[in-house]
Amino acid sequence: MNTLILLLLSQTSIVTTTGYVDSRTTGAWTQFDGAPALTELGEANVQVKLTPQEKATFFADASLFWQGAWLIQGGEKDLAQYRPQVVLSEFYADLPLQDHFRLLVGKKRIVWGAGLAFNPTDMLNPAKDPTDPTFQRAGAWLAEAEWGFEKVALSAVVAGKATRQYAGLPTALVVYPENPTAEVVRGIATDDRDDEAHFVFTSRLYLLVKDIDINLIYGYSNLYNDAFKNKSRVGLSLSRVFGDFEVHGEALLYTGSARVEANESCVSEPVQCVLRGIPVISRPHLDEDFLNTRALVGFRYQFGESGIFAAEYYFNGEGQDATGFRRLGTLSLRNPVLAQQAIAGSTSDPGTPQKFSLEALRRHYLVLQFSRPQLWDDWTISATALVGLEDLSMQLVPQVQWMPKEWLQLTVALYVPFAGVQGWGVQVGETDYGQFSLSPFKTRVLVQARAFF
Repeated sequence: MNTLILLLLSQTSIVTTTGYVDSRTTGAWTQFDGAPALTELGEANVQVKLTPQEKATFFADASLFWQGAWLIQGGEKDLAQYRPQVVLSEFYADLPLQDHFRLLVGKKRIVWGAGLAFNPTDMLNPAKDPTDPTFQRAGAWLAEAEWGFEKVALSAVVAGKATRQYAGLPTALVVYPENPTAEVVRGIATDDRDDEAHFVFTSRLYLLVKDIDINLIYGYSNLYNDAFKNKSRVGLSLSRVFGDFEVHGEALLYTGSARVEANESCVSEPVQCVLRGIPVISRPHLDEDFLNTRALVGFRYQFGESGIFAAEYYFNGEGQDATGFRRLGTLSLRNPVLAQQAIAGSTSDPGTPQKFSLEALRRHYLVLQFSRPQLWDDWTISATALVGLEDLSMQLVPQVQWMPKEWLQLTVALYVPFAGVQGWGVQVGETDYGQFSLSPFKTRVLVQARAFF
């Protein structure tokens, strides 16, 4: 492999380098301990594309993040999620070995589903922000083989979980290293190692039939991005364009559920349960054989030259019922840090820091998106409404963007959660909370400046 790369690089190559520097300043009205009222995130990004004699493509997308957090509710402290970090979003070699056959090796984001805000059939990648779906660029460490023709394509992918990662680069893939970390030896961290292989295999058959894009997907995984072991899943994605109107849908079928459930006896005093060795949460349905699904249907309408309105309904078969959600919600209110540790998924790679992250705890969601670019030449207005249909809680994100120069983009966004219908969510004292108002922030204002080069 190294000899092939050196041979290609020694030939005449086309090199393209792009990137940006970015500043995101956020002011927030907080409601939980550990939530900062002021944060700053600076990013320096570079993307390099190398094409030697059009025989292959080598690509890298890397970012250096500096982060800071101040005015932290409950007292100033070091917050791990706001430390500097390096993120290697993509880093791969794309090798066309024959006219209809290509091999790709490295880290890349590959998505076959047609959904905009959610992709139920995606078993590979870090989750994206449903209020800004294109913002997440990070992919998975994988190898892909693809046979492609005009109306049919067959793809096969094997990906490994980064079991250890430092400075944005993996030091162990698929299996955990033999030796514990220094933090574990010192007794200040829990040893998370096991003797399992953490991987996923997924394949896709693409068909174009009567102008309908069809993807038939199969996946087999073991402790990759979720708690399932030796799990098979099958998926289907469809999309069709009718002039300015596009409709799409995708669904994933499997058995069992990786949903976490709160121990009812621990909801009021979770710390005492931890001290006594009682599990605060459990996953009781992992090995059961009932049929489960995640599915999405939606449409996108393009108006004018580039305006877009989209609506999608997302069904999460692993979502909580009303009782389960109240238990998890109460746990979150009594001990936010412990609840987040218990609820958070075991993603292979969190990817780039997101402006908004969603742990989909309920079953039914509606996403409405509107965008109107080139308004008054250099202005774009957009808005997203993410609605939890079981309690009618919402996350609203209006946004205004201005490009005073072709290389400069300025953005102001407002993140406003609503609790929903009184009595349908979680009630503590005299306050009602829906899924989106369980956030550490009551309201956030984000000011972003990005300069391209």
